Amino acid sequence: MTLKPARALHLVGLLLLTTFGCVEEEPAVTAPLAGGARLVVAPPRSSAVAAVTASVTHASGATESKALTSATDPDGGIAWTAVVKPESPEEQIQLSVAAEDSAKEVVASVKSDAGVKLPLYGESLVVLVPLPESVAPGLANHAPRIHEVRAQSAIVAPGESVTLSAQASDEEEGELDYEWTASGGLLGCAKATCEWTAARTPVPDAGTEGDAGTDYDPTLKDDVLISLRVTDAQGAVSTLQFHMGVGTVRGPASLRKTWFNRAPVASVAGEQQQVMLGSTFQVPTTAAVTDEDGDVLTYSWSAMCQGDFDNATLARPVFTPKEAPTGCGCELKGAVKDGFGGSTEQVVNLCVRAEAPPVLETTSQSATSALAGERVTFTVDVTDPRGEAMTFAWTSNVGALGTPVGNGATSTVDWTELSCLSADVTPTVDLVVTNASGASTRHSFSVTWTGRRCGPGETACAITLSPGQVTLREDCVVQSAVFIPDGFTFDGAGHTVTASEDGAGDHYKGAVLRNRGTVANVRFVTVTARNLSDVCDAGVDRLRGILLEDASGTIENTVVEDLNQGTISGCQEGFAIDVRSSAVGGAPVPVVIRGNRLTGYQKVGVVVQGRVAVTLEDNTLDGLGPTSRISRTGIQLAYGASGQVVGNEVQGNAFLFEDLRSADYGSGILVVGGSSYGVGRELCHDLLIQDNELVGNDVGVNLIQAEGSDYDPPAAPQNIQVLGNELSKEDLTNQVYQAAISDNGTANLISRNRISGDGYNGELYETAIGVDVVTQGEDRQVGFATPARTVDVDTCSDALVVQGWDLVGNLASLSVPEVALAASDPGATFHLLPDCSDAPVAVVSLKNPQREGIFYLRAAAAGPLTLTATGDGASKTQEQTVR
Repeated sequence: MTLKPARALHLVGLLLLTTFGCVEEEPAVTAPLAGGARLVVAPPRSSAVAAVTASVTHASGATESKALTSATDPDGGIAWTAVVKPESPEEQIQLSVAAEDSAKEVVASVKSDAGVKLPLYGESLVVLVPLPESVAPGLANHAPRIHEVRAQSAIVAPGESVTLSAQASDEEEGELDYEWTASGGLLGCAKATCEWTAARTPVPDAGTEGDAGTDYDPTLKDDVLISLRVTDAQGAVSTLQFHMGVGTVRGPASLRKTWFNRAPVASVAGEQQQVMLGSTFQVPTTAAVTDEDGDVLTYSWSAMCQGDFDNATLARPVFTPKEAPTGCGCELKGAVKDGFGGSTEQVVNLCVRAEAPPVLETTSQSATSALAGERVTFTVDVTDPRGEAMTFAWTSNVGALGTPVGNGATSTVDWTELSCLSADVTPTVDLVVTNASGASTRHSFSVTWTGRRCGPGETACAITLSPGQVTLREDCVVQSAVFIPDGFTFDGAGHTVTASEDGAGDHYKGAVLRNRGTVANVRFVTVTARNLSDVCDAGVDRLRGILLEDASGTIENTVVEDLNQGTISGCQEGFAIDVRSSAVGGAPVPVVIRGNRLTGYQKVGVVVQGRVAVTLEDNTLDGLGPTSRISRTGIQLAYGASGQVVGNEVQGNAFLFEDLRSADYGSGILVVGGSSYGVGRELCHDLLIQDNELVGNDVGVNLIQAEGSDYDPPAAPQNIQVLGNELSKEDLTNQVYQAAISDNGTANLISRNRISGDGYNGELYETAIGVDVVTQGEDRQVGFATPARTVDVDTCSDALVVQGWDLVGNLASLSVPEVALAASDPGATFHLLPDCSDAPVAVVSLKNPQREGIFYLRAAAAGPLTLTATGDGASKTQEQTVR
């Protein structure tokens, strides 16, 4: 037999003692183990560790890598170990450990902050816990991270003491509490440091059993289980346990039951959840317990009030309360264990009450019946027997509900339907009022539908009703008008409303989109038509795209396209936008029409009729060029309209004909009014038509107001101005009449419009003319077409315009088409260029379609300045101010 060195020395000691006649149970002199540090590594079970490697840096700077050996524990742990030997006596080394998975990816690591001193004899102990760099996501709190425990010796003789020191950290940087236990010996501890006096684990009485990790095992009788429990400020716990050897000459302590464990972490109990007596309640997912080690958890639920669990061992059992506790409070407590000594308690707070539903005090609705586009308002007043907070849930079977408003005890909501309802459907609005305990009260309102029923295959437009606005949710096909509730904005949200009579059994009549009350706005919608029959209608049944009738509002950023009854229809309908007022007397209705694109309309792009003060700006209208089926108009202002038409693009309103009996012409902008068109027809007045671009229209701007059976010009001026427009037509397409501007008015101001194209050139075509004005009488005068100016000394003024007029102020040619200019200050000069860089002039020519001369003034001295314009022997003066 060959003895190991330590055992051989032990026997020699026995022989020597026997020679002197003395016998001792333990030899007084033993041979020490070789010096070094025993590494014990306990990775977390959540990491799939296939290899553990220690990196050692010696005092000399030399490094070495040591692969650790694993030991599978029948109790569930897996520990790894190795021994680091010194290069020099009692040197201090730097130490780090990395745990890798089967793909050799580092899944956990740890590095000792302080050096590890290697003893000259025996082994020190370093227990390390490598952890992933990142913590588990989504947790409000994490268990503490124990990094290491050290002892100067891994094996301690009975009665001797050794210092244990731990290093731990908290992800949330809270205060940590340390609790040390040992299965044998005595402990004297202060936080992370503990003095342990070695003694073997006591042998328990027969039949005694303990928890996992503390069961007495006779095979481990010479090892003591050391356990460190670290708790953070929120109660989360981590535990590290390992063995230390007790004795003198012996091998290293066992690796069994060596593990790092993080106890399960409970979620915050939260506010009380309302449960009705006798109803069921399932523990919610928010009451989840998280185990960062991924351990299988066991549950045992109990309740602090009378009731039953369907299965108290489930993570989310169902609880049925049987009795309402005093004050309603009831805690559900789940005792949760992880199988490695870790545990927690999950609490769910309930308020269990017998049902006491809210009480409806009053209910009302603004109307019992409704047409399309009419709003019905529903209101309830509710009290709760316990004074609890209440929620109000409104629903409807058809139509759209608005946003409810209220103060906690009352609730009000609007309902509407814009077009039609299916046959035999009665609109119903339901309300459910629920208190904080979960008790509910229901009420149902009904509305008698007096509007149109949807035709075969037709469904009502899908809308969202919000304060002051209805919003189209998707494209919509309708067989009759969609009505806008009074005071609301219809927002198409880029969708299309299409007029169709497919399957309706009758041809389409009336508007596609229109107002219900006295105020309506329309925006961001496309309106069109498809497959409409060529059947002519008049009055309210005329085809219109967007109609505001006796209503103020705004129409902007819309598209109306292909609003017609086919390419061959001559029906006098198909108005893209129609705004009209039937009021007699009183203030005009304000309407803004801005930024719209209108194309493919059958008769008119925009109609403004009656007492309407319109702002018509930045629209694009295209009549799609000459047609022989109908004479189109881009913009028609009629019978009392006023306002401004500025910055629009109007083109392609032209008529072709072969038979003079059907002769007619199209107009870009048409102004019509007066008794010649019907008894009581008002004249349009106070109109500014400026900076529009009119291309390819038979008549660009057509002012044909007239009174009496002979269509005489109005008796008094109506303050209509046509300024700075650009009018062009390339060629002659209408054999009867083409004009850039046609005027049958009285003293309408027509100035500085830019006219081009052969189609308005009277020198090329007999039926073409640039500006055609009906004059009154043969006498002529000179007039200023621009107002008096304020100009700076020695600075070129804005344009000044003089024109030839008849005696009532209509454009008229002078016998000699020129005007002489004079100023009260001889130092003042007149020029033809806007910067006054040309030579001064004293005469301007009026030989142009608008019978006007444009000039610029440079004044030499401050003060009042009188200009005199003379033509055909008549003079006119105007006072300027020079500063």
